[in-house]
Amino acid sequence: MARWLSFFAEYNFTVEYKPGKQNVLADALSRRPDYELAHLAYLESPLCELIREAYADDDDLAGLVEALSAPNKAVELTARQRSRLHRYSVVEGLLYYQVDGGDEPRIVVPNDEDLCHRVLYEAHDTPLSGHLGREKTYTSVARNFWWPHMYKWVRKYV
Repeated sequence: MARWLSFFAEYNFTVEYKPGKQNVLADALSRRPDYELAHLAYLESPLCELIREAYADDDDLAGLVEALSAPNKAVELTARQRSRLHRYSVVEGLLYYQVDGGDEPRIVVPNDEDLCHRVLYEAHDTPLSGHLGREKTYTSVARNFWWPHMYKWVRKYV
């Protein structure tokens, strides 16, 4: 603020306030009635479909998906899976994991090396991802996805 004050101090001018309806130029730029931003309600990524398909190849996750999708059906789960079952949920065929009670659920990525690399590629190498560093890439991936030892994967990838 002080820098701008010293810059404008060299000029002799007065600032006049114009209320909204009198300031026609500002209205034309900021209040166009025909201009509305496009709304994107939901984006279905091909990555989500790949993850759904990969659950069938992962015995542990396939059991969790089956147990959560059909709770009345008898599914054999390990003691560790049963103890953490409350953290998992299935929505539209995707398995979600909630790390802590207050966190947003994250999509569980199966134990598939190619799929983990694809997730990291989408979060780090695509033009829209911004080619972030290790910590920001991890934060970006961890916001939506979860798999064991994810930070090690990011560290090796970036």
